[in-house]
Amino acid sequence: MAENSIASDTARNDRVETMLAALEDRGDLDLQALAELARGITGCARGFVAIIEGPQTIVINAGNGGTRVLNTDETLCCDVVRKGEPVEYRDLRRESHLAGHPSLNSGLNYYAGIPLRDADGEIIASLCVQDFAARPDGMESGTHAMLCHLGVIASRVLITRNHTTWLRDFLDIASDWIWEHDPVHGVTFLPTQVNTPARTCRSADGSDTVEYEASPELLALLASHDPTQPLRDRRYQTTYRDQVHSISVTARARFGRDGTFVGYRGICRDVTVEEESRRQMEYLARHDPMTGLANRIGFHSAVDAAFADWQETGDPATLLLLDLDNFKIINDTYGHAAGDELLKVVAGRLRACVSAEATIGRLGGDEFAILDPALRRDLAIEECATSLVRALSEPVHFDGRNVSCGVSIGVALLPRDGGTPDQLLGNADLALYAAKAEGRGRYKVFQPPMRERIENLDRLRRGVLRARGDGALEIGFREIRSLCDNTLIGAQAVPVWTRPDGSRRVLDQLHEDLGSSREALDVGNGLLEDAVSLAKDWHRLAGRHVRLRVALSPAQLADPGLPFRVRSVLVRQGFPSVSLQLDLGAGMLGALTQDMLTNLAQLRSDGVHVGLTGYGNGGTPPALLLAAGVSRVGLNLSAAAVPGAEAPLRLAQALARFALDLGVCVTAEGITSRAEERTLALAGCDEYLLAPSAPLKSQAAFIRLLARDDKNDQPLSQAFAG
Repeated sequence: MAENSIASDTARNDRVETMLAALEDRGDLDLQALAELARGITGCARGFVAIIEGPQTIVINAGNGGTRVLNTDETLCCDVVRKGEPVEYRDLRRESHLAGHPSLNSGLNYYAGIPLRDADGEIIASLCVQDFAARPDGMESGTHAMLCHLGVIASRVLITRNHTTWLRDFLDIASDWIWEHDPVHGVTFLPTQVNTPARTCRSADGSDTVEYEASPELLALLASHDPTQPLRDRRYQTTYRDQVHSISVTARARFGRDGTFVGYRGICRDVTVEEESRRQMEYLARHDPMTGLANRIGFHSAVDAAFADWQETGDPATLLLLDLDNFKIINDTYGHAAGDELLKVVAGRLRACVSAEATIGRLGGDEFAILDPALRRDLAIEECATSLVRALSEPVHFDGRNVSCGVSIGVALLPRDGGTPDQLLGNADLALYAAKAEGRGRYKVFQPPMRERIENLDRLRRGVLRARGDGALEIGFREIRSLCDNTLIGAQAVPVWTRPDGSRRVLDQLHEDLGSSREALDVGNGLLEDAVSLAKDWHRLAGRHVRLRVALSPAQLADPGLPFRVRSVLVRQGFPSVSLQLDLGAGMLGALTQDMLTNLAQLRSDGVHVGLTGYGNGGTPPALLLAAGVSRVGLNLSAAAVPGAEAPLRLAQALARFALDLGVCVTAEGITSRAEERTLALAGCDEYLLAPSAPLKSQAAFIRLLARDDKNDQPLSQAFAG
């Protein structure tokens, strides 16, 4: 309780000091004038206004009596507050409760007080008069009425004074400040607090007179503004104490009775911190926090701006889309810290290879983009793209090791390769796809045939989906034979599309063409079911193990239900799991996620074999080969051969031995001669898959081969013909 009392007293003392500061203002003589009027009307020796603030009372005397602070119990005003009505003591000596009162010691014997009320009717002060002579008959009624009228006026003055005090208190703690100016934009009023960047204060001779000056920026803003229009939260910058501040201005125009503009009255606010926060948020919204490059939103905005500039000025620009080639392998092998460090180094190298006008963006993951208006000539584009490929192929030193990834780049030119931002980005993406398809580590400039290829793929997708629904999508089989004795080991299931015109198209790359769409998942699952259904009796007819190879699409591999679906198909068709090999494309190996690896592990635990096609076509990281649990790879001879080399099969032999050292079996794909057969058999391959040029076998034809146990000892060239 004692602490609360001390705090309350402190608050009251602060308020008394604030009120004194307001009352002593040179322009505030109205209360003294009212006290003087009260004294003159009543013919008393003294007149004053007493403002009660708890234990202290502020007394404003008439004339030159000044303002004093007394203890409340030393005044008679507390009786006015206590009674809540006018009080008149005709003879103080006859008031027993006032014995020994300080007023008696001053020789005063008469007192009259009128209560002064605030807007809510609460008594806040009193208008009082005192005289040395007692007045046994009291104050005349007319005089009393006039004193009461003065009390009403004094109340209104006090209410105004309190509002002014509250306003000053607010201005002392508020970040806003008020201002007013005349029609020629000269500031005529500013609050007492002047330590703000909106204005300066000066006193030429050190006197109490202070002139206020608005900043030139504020004056320029007001001079250019139409006073008939609202002025709300207009912002400008000004320098104050060698620091740049942002100021917000809100104002209302003032007009005279004749409609003449006479100036503004408004509020200013220092929004420097707010503006800095807004700029930071805008920066973060448009930039990648790791590399400091533009993010997808920021980069697309730059592309939109480039199109707007081109429409206005005709200036071209060049767009480059970049995809790091082996980033996922580095990330998975060395950890995310190494991946993050690599991304930062890549960002730095990109900055070093392009012009200062270029916008560089990280679109997500390991995808980057560059928009450079300085690249306009073919030679300059070639030099820039080549330098980017070279720079990003250089190793990055991290934690005692060197890692390198390489990059593939797609290039599109504005406006030649796109009439809209989406077209330009789409065509650059097609060029990037072409660069990847040609082996990565290179750049490709968009050409119209790339778009034609995509349109052909789209037609293929739609045609295959219709064929699936119409029953025109069938399964053909490509033989797998032993390199040792040419025994029929099994077959690879290949989809075949019978088109409306009766022609047949072998779809070896169907899964790659369909991509990872929902349609690709449905088609892949249907082909798996059909292939297993056709092969369910093979092992019974042959009296031995016969393997079925079926390709998996990326969409199937990403499906969490893949292991259950495969298990259900095998049980439903009565096909042994050990006779099924599910093949991944070489391009899928570098895109494996943890969920995909989990699917592969579950398939292996069920006895299903995991294969890889296209081994030798580009790099095959050993770590991912083992992580995926691949038990057999298909060595693509045409991709592994080195044109012009003295021993064209040397690389193929080395790849085969490398796989065997990892414990992975090797199937030779694309053999066209006995010499190739013998060479790869010596290298460790134990079986071969007929080349794509060999005719596919129907279900009936393949069953006849199994029934005859045909070892097909004829030359392979003849096997391809029949």
